[in-house]
Amino acid sequence: MKSIIRTILFTVLCLAIFKGVSTEQWGSSITVIIVSGILLLVTFISAKSSRGSSAYTGSDSSVSSSSNPSHSHTHCSGGDSGGGCD
Repeated sequence: MKSIIRTILFTVLCLAIFKGVSTEQWGSSITVIIVSGILLLVTFISAKSSRGSSAYTGSDSSVSSSSNPSHSHTHCSGGDSGGGCD
């Protein structure tokens, strides 16, 4: 969805610049250039900040390590009862 919005904003920005260059009347084009440029920057900034906030969306590391079968019987009890490993 953001790709579509970015494409539309970039197209509007290019068309406004082209209109300003071809007609040499920058009065109305400069407003469109500023607004679309700011909105385009906002879409990139918001995408970067949302990507950084959700660095890992998988399961919890403590849950995944406790369900690992190779580490399920590593606790050995010592003391008077003889202990040993399970």
